[in-house]
Amino acid sequence: MSSPNLRTTLLRALIAVLALLLPSLAAPRMARADAAHDPLVVRTDRGWVRGAAHGDGVRVFQGIPFAAPPTGKLRWRPPRPADRWPGVRDATAPARPCPQLPLRLLPDGGPVLPGESNRTGSTTEDCLYLNVWTPARTGGRSLPVLVWLHGGGNAYGAGSDYDGSALTARGVVVVTVNYRLGSLGFLAHPALSSESEDHASGDYGLMDQQAALRWVRANIGAFGGDHGRVTLGGQSAGSVDTCAHIASPTAEGLFQRAIQQSGSCASGGGLTPLTLGAAEQRGSDFAASVGCADPRTAATCLRALPTAELLRATGSGAASLWGPNTGPHILPRAPRRAWAEGRVNAVPTLNGNTHDEYRYFTALYVDLLGGGPLTPASYAALIGLQHGDRAAAVLHTYPASAYPSPNLAYSAVNTDQRFACPARADSRLYATRAPVYAYEFHDPQAPPFIPAPHTPQGAFHASELAYLFPMDSLRLTPAQRRLSATMTAYWARFAATGDPNGSRTPAWPRHTAPGDRVQVLAPDRVAPTTGFAADHHCAFWSPSPASRTTVP
Repeated sequence: MSSPNLRTTLLRALIAVLALLLPSLAAPRMARADAAHDPLVVRTDRGWVRGAAHGDGVRVFQGIPFAAPPTGKLRWRPPRPADRWPGVRDATAPARPCPQLPLRLLPDGGPVLPGESNRTGSTTEDCLYLNVWTPARTGGRSLPVLVWLHGGGNAYGAGSDYDGSALTARGVVVVTVNYRLGSLGFLAHPALSSESEDHASGDYGLMDQQAALRWVRANIGAFGGDHGRVTLGGQSAGSVDTCAHIASPTAEGLFQRAIQQSGSCASGGGLTPLTLGAAEQRGSDFAASVGCADPRTAATCLRALPTAELLRATGSGAASLWGPNTGPHILPRAPRRAWAEGRVNAVPTLNGNTHDEYRYFTALYVDLLGGGPLTPASYAALIGLQHGDRAAAVLHTYPASAYPSPNLAYSAVNTDQRFACPARADSRLYATRAPVYAYEFHDPQAPPFIPAPHTPQGAFHASELAYLFPMDSLRLTPAQRRLSATMTAYWARFAATGDPNGSRTPAWPRHTAPGDRVQVLAPDRVAPTTGFAADHHCAFWSPSPASRTTVP
């Protein structure tokens, strides 16, 4: 038995040790208590994140993982949950974009689209991250949420290319998303299909987008958002993907409204989904091109390839574009068939296009990369090559002599066939089951992305984005800033209520097939028109579905 003195000595030593340990043991608890009162620190279901102030009244949280890195054995598999992390994760800088080549296609080596991803490209497969823009103060209210899918032909772009502050200032929580691109996001192959529970492959990019939507449902309340008022939207390929989610049974309940900007999947003209068989054939050809031709070892061979080699095989420009396919459980039937059978997530939709969509592509692929402007003869030859037996009718409807230049005639053909009339067809189709608000962005002086010596850009493809998402490289005039304010008010009101109309903006009527009204968004006019179909010769294009497009 120990003596009283020894017991006293041991007790004092224990107290001294505890005195040293207790401050360090209590520190994390104190830090967490402080974090709970810091508006720049938010708790997600995987851990705490610290964001940053962005100007007056806006917080931004960047690079938040919504799924595990799709690397190694997880390449070409459905996204898995992200790991938890200890402490407070820094969320003040964006993550790397998903793998893609830089879009430096101009003769001077410059990028052809705004956004950091288009200048830098990426080889980082650990890329499934999102960004949240939210007001600094929400007043205790739950705000509507816009989940934004970037464009870029499902081969380029990143969520971090988009500044959500203008819409957030209107009271919307904006979430911008990375998703797997190109062959890594959309490759279908028999060997990959044999591994899956539904014996299908492809559509990994769509799976990523739905994983992000599930993250929003679980976490957006902590950022001031209302998980019951989620709008899914996107432009170009992001619009096509939004269209696909409307037709996807696995997206049911993940969003309550939709925004489609210049991209259709249900009415032709867009990146129309391939069948699983066609997608697997394309995937087999791709695998053979990178030395993985043997179907017995193709999956292992493909997963062993460096990211850079996959990107080189994919190439750049029009030939590199990828999209959804039908057959996996994500998209079991073609969107048009899903609508015919009533198996869709029919939600209020804001849907539209720009007046001069294809002028951007004419300037890029004809003027800058194709050797110069079209002549009347080369215009006729190109239409003949692309339209076959129907070429004479196309040239009769779009004679070069009716336009300031053959380039603009060619742009009009492709604008109407690939974008404007499919957008109208989508609006008419969707309006049979839910409210639709159709628009056409029509600023003839929109700031251009690329030099266009022979093709005035007008309201080109993606020109409306600078009016919704501020871009440092593009300056708006006072009249354009007023149009931007009107558009952000419309988009925010739609996200909040499913109806863009408010007390301080011009009335925007619902689109119906009999009325056929489209809201014109121009600096000198914001009002409905009934002349859209005639302006874009939609009666001419309606008997013949538009072919699968090959542009972002």
